Amino acid sequence: MNRYLLDTNHAGSLLRPQPVLVAKMRAAPDATFSLCLPSIGELWHMVYNSSRIADNHQKLEALLQRFAICEFGHLAAREFGRLLTDLRRSGQPLPAIDIQIAAIALVDDLTLLTADRHFDKVPHLRHENWLQG
Repeated sequence: MNRYLLDTNHAGSLLRPQPVLVAKMRAAPDATFSLCLPSIGELWHMVYNSSRIADNHQKLEALLQRFAICEFGHLAAREFGRLLTDLRRSGQPLPAIDIQIAAIALVDDLTLLTADRHFDKVPHLRHENWLQG
């Protein structure tokens, strides 16, 4: 069974469904898909920063009901600290929230679905972009 973590850009794409992403998810019936708390925080920012807050609030609440939620727990926090240090020392810093998302994917052994190429910098992180055709 394949286990995936949706990055914010993939999860946000489900709020205004992208046919390519929806088709790929449907074509993977044995897969599981999750969201994580850092991405959920970014999604709430998108809601409150929009011009249609009430409508987007309902859409996000409905989306959250469809997925398991991965916590940012002790092991992910430790992995975050290690990644943040290693990436900065190598001159390849990433936004802290993206390092949190990567840490969760690594400790929970998930493949990250993301459109952000900067995740290439994270060693051992499996990631794919399902927003491309």
